[in-house]
Amino acid sequence: MADGAAPGNRQPSVLSTANGTPQVNIQTPNRDGVSHNHYRQFDVDRKGAILNNSAIHTQTQLSGMITANPWLAKGEAKIILNEVNSANASQLNGFIEVAGRRADVIIANPAGITCSGCGFINAGQTTMAAAQALLEQGRVAGFAVDKGQIAITGGGMNDAQSDYTRLIGRAVEVNAKLHAQDLTITTGHNITDAQGNVVRKREPEGDVPAFALDVAAVGGMYSDKIKLVGTEHGVGVRNAGIIGAQVGELSLSADGKLQNSGILTAAADLKVTLTDSVTNAGTISAGRDIQLKTAGDMDNRKQLLAGRHITSDSRALNNAMGAVVAAGVDQDGRLSRRGDLVLNAANAATLNGLQLAHDHVAVSAQAASDGDRRRRTDGGGAGRN
Repeated sequence: MADGAAPGNRQPSVLSTANGTPQVNIQTPNRDGVSHNHYRQFDVDRKGAILNNSAIHTQTQLSGMITANPWLAKGEAKIILNEVNSANASQLNGFIEVAGRRADVIIANPAGITCSGCGFINAGQTTMAAAQALLEQGRVAGFAVDKGQIAITGGGMNDAQSDYTRLIGRAVEVNAKLHAQDLTITTGHNITDAQGNVVRKREPEGDVPAFALDVAAVGGMYSDKIKLVGTEHGVGVRNAGIIGAQVGELSLSADGKLQNSGILTAAADLKVTLTDSVTNAGTISAGRDIQLKTAGDMDNRKQLLAGRHITSDSRALNNAMGAVVAAGVDQDGRLSRRGDLVLNAANAATLNGLQLAHDHVAVSAQAASDGDRRRRTDGGGAGRN
């Protein structure tokens, strides 16, 4: 529903296609190719919605042939900005298709966004921001996050057709499957740039979320590459599902704890940087290197597995009885690849599990409790400082 209080050149026209799918004739883009559209509410039902970026009649996946958009006589948009002025979160329960020329799509609703069965068709880059869009001379400069949160529920989110996917909000909950190609999630009370990079942390106000990112056991994030950033002090990450970078790197940084009872995995490198502790009761694995750096304690209760090297830096380290940390592991779980295991603890290291590497195992701590039978290399040596 267009916002009637907005300037006329920011009010899109909303029509109904032959099969009942909403057709949004987006407004005329500016000289930078930005079509700026205001809504009182932006919801999508299971039929989906079409953002009409075509100056001629064109074919769509959601509704077949649709009529031309009269606002585009001077050219199609490169970026379609959809700003929502509402006290209610947007409910996205179907696919959003860009008709005509492929364009980047931004949905910005400071009240929040809930996705259940949502996705995008013919979009280059997609951004869902539970935030206020910031513009400079007609260009999208970034986003100001206040209280808005993003939830992926029910039917999940499928954005695997888009080149880049960005979720920006105070916090993000994932209670269903999320599919993308290159996924960035930025959480916290922030000012970000248009790509979701944090420009400035804002002073905390209002209720603080329990977690910056919370992935339920039924939830999961699957993408070629994944970058997760949480900036709110003391607000960490809880994962009981699967966070998987299926081709490239998984990077996670948060100003709080990591509680993992699910699976964190990357086909390439996996990097975790935290200001508080790590508790791993699940699996953390990488096809190449794992780098864990935390100002708090590292408590491994299950398994850390890397195809090459593992480096862990923490205040204290506990590798519990029955737990495994292994470097140089192949897909069959054998120590058949070159790999070193380096464990650094500023205080004590309690090593009651297995510490394994194909080449070298090195432990540095003020005090270490272990048994030689629990530290093994297949191609090099073991040492302790």
